[in-house]
Amino acid sequence: MIKKNISFKINKKISNKRIDIILKKKIKNISRNKIQKIIKNNKVSINNRIIKKPHKKTKKGDLIKIKKFNKNIIYKSNKNIKLHKIYEDIDLLIINKENNIVVHPGSGNINNTLMNTLMYYYPDTYKKVPRCGIIHRLDKNTTGLLIIAKNIKTYEKLIFYMKKRKIKRKYISLVWGKLASNGYINKPILRHKFQRKIMSINKYGKKAITYFKIIEKFSFCTLLKINLGTGRTHQIRVHMNYIKHPIIGEKIYTRKNIFKNINISKKIKKKIDNFKRQALHAYSLEFKHPKKKNKIIINSNLPRDMLNLINKFRLDKIKN
Repeated sequence: MIKKNISFKINKKISNKRIDIILKKKIKNISRNKIQKIIKNNKVSINNRIIKKPHKKTKKGDLIKIKKFNKNIIYKSNKNIKLHKIYEDIDLLIINKENNIVVHPGSGNINNTLMNTLMYYYPDTYKKVPRCGIIHRLDKNTTGLLIIAKNIKTYEKLIFYMKKRKIKRKYISLVWGKLASNGYINKPILRHKFQRKIMSINKYGKKAITYFKIIEKFSFCTLLKINLGTGRTHQIRVHMNYIKHPIIGEKIYTRKNIFKNINISKKIKKKIDNFKRQALHAYSLEFKHPKKKNKIIINSNLPRDMLNLINKFRLDKIKN
C-alpha cells in the first residue's frame, strides 16, 4: 500500500488541517478511507508521537512520518453478480442494485461483492481508479441506483460533487406508524461506542439531515419519499428509528416490540415477517455529467418485493 517510509514537515499552507486530509493530498492513488486505516494501524506519527485519530489537526512545523504499510488484500474478480445497467457512457456507469448484494469488500466478504464483479468487467478501471470507481454505497439489503466512475478524472469530479451535495439521491421507503405530516430530521450520527458495526445519534457525530414526504398512508404504516441532505452510513435507518418510525423489515435499529401497539391482521403480519430486508429503495439520481455538463436524471421502478408488499397493504386498506 505504502512501499517506503515517508516524512515531511507541515508548512503554513496546509497547517491547521486534519491529518487524514493532508495525507490524502500527499499520497496519490489512495482513498481517504485507507488513509484512516493506516492511521488507526499506528503507522503515522506527528513529532515522533504515534497518532490514532484521523481528525487530529496539525500545526506549522510539525514533522509527519508515515511507516511503510504493505498489508495489501488481494481481491479476486468474478462475474457472480449480474449488472443491471441503467445508463453507461465512456465516463460513467449507473446500475440498479438488487437485494442481498454487498457493494464493497469488507470483513468476512472480500471476493463476492459488486466491486469484484466490476473488476471482472472493467479491469482497466480497477487498475487506475480507487474502489473500481464506486462513488457511494448502498447497504446490502437496500436496492436501487449506484454510480460508478470509469476513469480517475470522473471519479474525482463525482467525489467532489458528492462532498458538495451536488448529487441528489432520493429513496422510497415503508416505515412503521402513521406520520402526521412531511418533515425532516437533523440529528448528528456517530459510530456506536461499543457496537462498531452500527451507528447512533450522538451530539459529537457528523451532521446528518434527512427529508421525508408522505406518498401514502396505511392503517399501521406510511409510504415515504426520502431525500438525503447528507450521506452518512445507515443514515435513513438511524433517523427513521430515532423518530419512532423505523423502516419495515429493518432488523438492527428497530425495537423488538414494534407490533405491541400496532393493530394488524395475522395475514399482514406474516407478509411482513416474510419480507427479509429493509423496505428501502434508491429510486432517483440527479446530477450534472462531470464531462458533458448536461443534467442526468435517472429513475428506477420499485423492486417486485416492495411492490407486492405495498399492494397487499392497499388491498387490506380497501377491505377495512
